[in-house]
Amino acid sequence: MDEQIVRGTSIPAQKLPAETAWLFPEYSFDTIGLESHLSVIIERILERGTWEQTRWLFSYYGEKQVADWVRRRGFRLLSKRSFALWRLTLGITNYVAPDWAIQAKSIEAW
Repeated sequence: MDEQIVRGTSIPAQKLPAETAWLFPEYSFDTIGLESHLSVIIERILERGTWEQTRWLFSYYGEKQVADWVRRRGFRLLSKRSFALWRLTLGITNYVAPDWAIQAKSIEAW
């Protein structure tokens, strides 16, 4: 089977880039599934990934799926700064923000 390459990079399209291993220290990197670990992959790359890793993320999952994740989970799982950046970048105006998460975010020191 031919291995597809993400346009403009040397990253195989069907595999989590090896350069992202440091984002998942509590996981055995080789066992991370692109679908089964979708949420943690999106969260870690949006929060701390490089430009090339972010390009891979959007190339693999697509803007719609990443935007849906940000809309449903971004408030809870991203820092205020990252959430604001990705909402603006993806044009998200409505998002899920449970009451308990709003309260928890309001007392953060950062």
